Amino acid sequence: MKRFFTSIRTCLIVSLFLALSHSAAAEIISQNVPYLSLQEIASRLNMKFEWVVPQKTARLKSQWTTLEFRIHKRDATLNQTKVFLGKPILLHQGKLHVSRRDFDLTLSPLLTPQIFPNPPKLYHIVIDAGHGGKDVGTQNTRLGLKEKDLTLDMALRLKRSLEAHGYKVSLTRADNRFIKLEDRTLVANKLKADLFISLHLNAAANPRAYGIETFAMPLSSHPPTSRDKTVAGDKTHHPANAKDPWNALVCYHVQNALCSHTGARDRGCKRARFVVLKALNCPGVLIEGGFLTHPTEGQRLGSATYREKLVQAITKGILGYQKTLDRVRGRS
Repeated sequence: MKRFFTSIRTCLIVSLFLALSHSAAAEIISQNVPYLSLQEIASRLNMKFEWVVPQKTARLKSQWTTLEFRIHKRDATLNQTKVFLGKPILLHQGKLHVSRRDFDLTLSPLLTPQIFPNPPKLYHIVIDAGHGGKDVGTQNTRLGLKEKDLTLDMALRLKRSLEAHGYKVSLTRADNRFIKLEDRTLVANKLKADLFISLHLNAAANPRAYGIETFAMPLSSHPPTSRDKTVAGDKTHHPANAKDPWNALVCYHVQNALCSHTGARDRGCKRARFVVLKALNCPGVLIEGGFLTHPTEGQRLGSATYREKLVQAITKGILGYQKTLDRVRGRS
């Protein structure tokens, strides 16, 4: 009986989504980009719309979900985890609007993943320890820390953790060797991986920069998070874009788990056309697990105990992603 009512609820949500997707009246066009009003989205998804600051900040709420948007900003928050959009939020005739592509391929995978066909299986995971060999990565010379060493340690720990949960796990490198960026993607593709996780640590000229961020591939025709304007190269549809909904979903689960488990600053689910992501044939993300250049966070990253905490958080995020995939397939 529970499964029956769950199926009915899923059908209703899918029907509402399809109605929204095909409703021209719900759209406006700005600079050749289709937008949907947040009020319309809330209504169709049976969520409550409310102004936090009239015509500046809006909130959509349901029993389990809270979404918040700000005028002219590209970052939204979903249950307090920051999610970056490709286009800024637009004010039109007193209503805030989100671009249709952001709604369809960034927000909908998080709100209604069941509308997307052919959810990927999740068994074989490839872990990529960033840098290696002559490529040291970022460093904290005061603490004697090198990114290539710490990412390898995390990769080995993550392999053990995921294997303990029954996954098959492969590494792009298991020792201190240099591997070209393109070859890391080739490893995942040749092994027909179901998920690719690239581990990195961050650096900034500003020593006060800190926090965790997780990257997925940008949608085609959208700029990366680091840039506002779209350029010609952004219009290319890369192999990884075939997995756009699942990239968004795993990115959210991993980022949410990393920040909630460690208490680190949430720098958000971001987008970048990193070489290791572009040609993937499976969902994939690149994790920046903190700033080696920050005095406190750098010291924390030098601790094996804290790196294990990061690894357990990533594992938790992957298990959350797995649980959602199972629900999409109709399994309890």
